[in-house]
Amino acid sequence: MATSNTLVLIVEDDENLAGLVAEMLRGAGSDTVHFPDANGAVEWLKSHKPELILTDIGLPGISGVQLCDILKAGAATAEIPIIVISGRGSEAHKVEALRAGVDDYLVKPFSGRELLARIEALLRRTRYGGRTGRLLASGGLVLDLDSRRATIAGARLRLLPKEYDLLALFLKRKERVLPFFEIAEAVWGCDAFAARTTIKATAHRLRSKLGGYAACIEPVPGLGYMWTDKEV
Repeated sequence: MATSNTLVLIVEDDENLAGLVAEMLRGAGSDTVHFPDANGAVEWLKSHKPELILTDIGLPGISGVQLCDILKAGAATAEIPIIVISGRGSEAHKVEALRAGVDDYLVKPFSGRELLARIEALLRRTRYGGRTGRLLASGGLVLDLDSRRATIAGARLRLLPKEYDLLALFLKRKERVLPFFEIAEAVWGCDAFAARTTIKATAHRLRSKLGGYAACIEPVPGLGYMWTDKEV
C-alpha cells in the first residue's frame, strides 16, 4: 500500500477520533504523530517533516484553515500534502480550505476505507508527479514501466533487461507464489526456454543489486519465488 512506511501528522482536537484514525493508519503500515491543536503541530514541524498532514478545521486557537495558510507559506512545509477532515461540509467551507492550499477535503463521518483510499491516491500523485498508471513500487523501490528505469530512493539501479523484467513481474504479482514455468513464460517468452538454473541465476544477480530489498524475494523450495513487501 502507498501508506506503508509513511509518517502522518494528525491535527485533531477530538481525542477519540484522532485515536481511531491513528489506529487505522498504523494498521495500514503508517507511523502517526498527533496534536490536539495547531500550535503544537507548528512547533513539531520545525524539526520534523511528515509525508502527509490530516487536520480538522475547527481547532482551538489557530484554525485548520489558518494552519494551512502557515504551512503553505513556509518553504520547508509548502509541499507537504494536506487533507482536511471536518464536520463542516458546506461548499463555502470547502472552497475556503481549497483556496488555502488543501489537497483534499473529507467530511465527517467518513469510512476508514475512504480515508485510506484518498490518502493512497494523494500520496501517489505527490510521490510520482501524477504518473501512477505505469509505475510499480515497493517502499522506496520504484519501477517506471515507460522508461524502464528502476530506482531506490531516487538512485538509479543498473539492471540487465531480464533482471528488470523479473523484478517487474515480482512487483506486479506481490504475495503470490510464482512457479518457475510461469516466470519462464512471462520473462523469457513462449519461444524461449529458461531452465530453473537460468531463472535462479537471474534472481541471484537481481538480489545482489537490490540492497535491503533483496529480502523481499523469497525462494519457495521446489516451486519458484514470491515477492513479499518488507520494511527496508
